[in-house]
Amino acid sequence: METLANTVWQVLKDRYPEALLLAYGGSNRGLIRWLPKAAWILFLSLRRKSADFVLIGDAATYAFLYPVLRFARVRHATMVMGLDLTFHNRIYRAVAYRTIRRAPRVIAISEATADTAREIGVPADAIRVIRPGLPVPPFVPHMKSEARTALAASLSIDHDSVLALSLGRLVKRKGVTWFVLNVLPRTDARVHYVVAGTGPEFDVIKKMSERADVANRVHLLGSVDDALRDRLLYGCDMLVQPNILVPNDVEGFGLVMIEATLRGTPVLAAGLQGIKDAVVDGVTGQLLPSGADSEWVRMMNEWCRDRQELASLGQRFRARAIELYSQERMGRELLNEIVITPGAHNS
Repeated sequence: METLANTVWQVLKDRYPEALLLAYGGSNRGLIRWLPKAAWILFLSLRRKSADFVLIGDAATYAFLYPVLRFARVRHATMVMGLDLTFHNRIYRAVAYRTIRRAPRVIAISEATADTAREIGVPADAIRVIRPGLPVPPFVPHMKSEARTALAASLSIDHDSVLALSLGRLVKRKGVTWFVLNVLPRTDARVHYVVAGTGPEFDVIKKMSERADVANRVHLLGSVDDALRDRLLYGCDMLVQPNILVPNDVEGFGLVMIEATLRGTPVLAAGLQGIKDAVVDGVTGQLLPSGADSEWVRMMNEWCRDRQELASLGQRFRARAIELYSQERMGRELLNEIVITPGAHNS
């Protein structure tokens, strides 16, 4: 969500240099103190008539700011991400659902998120789907080889090993524990599984890797900085996103899959929810049925046979991903939904 919010802001700032950004940037603990401040700044801006349009970043923030927007009668829209619509709290749902149904425009980041919005009562004609896009990172072959060499050295593994990466918050729906138990033990012994991120499943993954007798092939890195994150996305042979179904915990999109593909790293992912918008099957990556362990084992072993061929596959996927998931494409679609009066100030 942070990466997407930053990309959206870059698009809007380039088109409307006078736009006003209201951003928090801290931890969730301080969010409740920031929201009233944001509401007050927005109120003052609208009172001065210095805003012609307001774009809200998620359903939770929209619910809080809706009274100000309604009072000012300003044209506006809100983006929705997925989890902001499925968060399992009765009070939150009572407030957020009531307000999101009244939004004049709801911009969903995937078809799965749009389906969820319709299910909770948002009118279908108010919903637009705009798939996220990203700036295209630099790419030359030596960047991947250098990143690969550095990773192999830091992990103390052989150069011929195959590095499979999962990167993100370690929650049950990501399927990392399932992958460690059901897929990794049956893959080529050269496969090493690199897991970057923190979350409630971290200790579970560690314990299950020991139970499955693959602890020597599972590398739990915990939280990583931007430099190491980039090295992982460039240097690993593939990114795996083995999501499983978890009630009330939807994958709204999966931006990390696009980040990997744009760096020439092929993606193997579960074909469910918003992942189907982030990966075009056979075009920008490969989708497999969620939880189908035999299919995952077969495809993993097939991809591992020839690392050079796997690298070539990554480059083919990258070429199509640039066409489908660029920041420029997303910007065009987003700006079509935000029609600003010429000469007006914007928020």
